[in-house]
Amino acid sequence: MGKQIHVDYDFTGGAKITGLPASAANGQPVVHEQLAAAIEGVSWKDSVRVSTQGNINLASPGAAIDGVTMAGNDRVLVRAQTASAENGVYIWNGAAVAMTRAADASTFAELEGAVVPVEEGTDAGVSYRQTQVNGMLGTDDVVFVDYGTAVPVASETTAGKIEIATQVETNTGTDDTRAITPLKLKNSDFAKRKHSATFGDGSATQFDFTHNFGTLDVLAGVRLVSTGADIDCAIARIDANTVRVNLASAPANNALRITIIG
Repeated sequence: MGKQIHVDYDFTGGAKITGLPASAANGQPVVHEQLAAAIEGVSWKDSVRVSTQGNINLASPGAAIDGVTMAGNDRVLVRAQTASAENGVYIWNGAAVAMTRAADASTFAELEGAVVPVEEGTDAGVSYRQTQVNGMLGTDDVVFVDYGTAVPVASETTAGKIEIATQVETNTGTDDTRAITPLKLKNSDFAKRKHSATFGDGSATQFDFTHNFGTLDVLAGVRLVSTGADIDCAIARIDANTVRVNLASAPANNALRITIIG
């Protein structure tokens, strides 16, 4: 290895370093093209004190937001409203006073590419960028996403990013690091599927019930509507989606109720 020489360089005469390759890893200098691409379309805003974690009442926001006790004229990043058009940078005017949009973020054009650092609360140290363009404030969605921050993996104690579980991972039930969507839960082996129906017409003794669970692994029971007492009857699974009930005598109109659990 050659000897390292530490020398100070003076560029006050206008000399430039040229020919540098583009940065590819931490600790390497960034060239002008990379820097320009990184900041293109970015509009930095003054920091906010807190960022909302869910829907809030803009007309009466309360004395604290995200656990932080507010003071007059505090800036707040509202980013999680149920109606996304309400998102934006706001001024806190009082616990029971309507919040107002900040002067530097009161039009959609001012929110295009806006980057907002957060000072306190859950998102302390995180910055968010608004990604929507060419909209109308109050009508079109305003969407803030993490910007320039390494988002940690979410856990039971840390807010962060999380992966959606596959159906197989959901059914297995052993992975504690992925989230389950409503659809995955509905289709999972753990979902409690139930089909119930009241029946009886005074003449028929055989009834078919379609549950559409797609399996023969179902449990079925019949009871009296009036008392809840169980009825002894023949129950057969005639296919993966249908249960058949046979009775010794015809039940009165809507006298019985069947419940099928998948």
